[in-house]
Amino acid sequence: MDSCEAHRGNDDRSTGFLGREALDFGVLLLAAGAAHLVVLSLGHSDGGVRVLLAVGALLVVASGLHRWRRHRRAPLPGAAAVHRPHRAGAPYDPPGDRLWSVRVTVADVPGGLAALTAGFAALGIDIRLMHVHPAGTEAVDEFFVSAPAHVGAHALHAAVREAGGRDAIVRTADPHELSDTTSRTLALVGALAAGNATLEHSLLSLAAAQRVDTADAPPAGLGREDLSGTVMTLPAPDGRVLVVRRSGAPFTSVEFARCRALAQVAATLRSPAAGS
Repeated sequence: MDSCEAHRGNDDRSTGFLGREALDFGVLLLAAGAAHLVVLSLGHSDGGVRVLLAVGALLVVASGLHRWRRHRRAPLPGAAAVHRPHRAGAPYDPPGDRLWSVRVTVADVPGGLAALTAGFAALGIDIRLMHVHPAGTEAVDEFFVSAPAHVGAHALHAAVREAGGRDAIVRTADPHELSDTTSRTLALVGALAAGNATLEHSLLSLAAAQRVDTADAPPAGLGREDLSGTVMTLPAPDGRVLVVRRSGAPFTSVEFARCRALAQVAATLRSPAAGS
């Protein structure tokens, strides 16, 4: 809300103040007059006094019963903590929920994600993390979502299709993937440096690829460091070529840049200068 709207809202509240006070005061006078009339009508006889006492007692009992029933229905303090255990530092996942990765191509325009997120919300899906890969007039978005047990890959594909998305890849995800891309990349570099992971395995994880092969020469039509749809080529540390493949959505230029940087790190770690 801008300053003009805020000022107008304050004016409305200030001009309506006396009107509400006058209305409340008028209601109070009517109630007092009605009570006085009832007392005058019934209070001068023994029967009238008994009627007033009985009505008053009935109102008190009814009010007390209503408050007691409302208190019984209210949840006990701490009940949510008993039924929804949570470990410090870990996101809460209701029992039976599953973690999915949903990659989808959408139009890169204002509001382009609104229909998709609304479709997720209708299924009771919680979006935990999102990566955006710009690609001209479109964008490849990757969602990590927590979905109820009854929501499967078919329902996720349907939600993407109804929202106008295309080239969707839906797969089960690992909770470790909920870390941001920078943290994941640094962890992969650390594993490479310590010798706890191979470059091929790291590329599979970083690019969500299905296959990494080592070849003496790149496939026809591609260079040693190239990208074409669902295939990218990178120079291997031993001088050969790594061919990274993924079915479904094409690799984006952002993913290619990340994988190329990771391959360069692996080559640097393997160089004689690094070992000296």
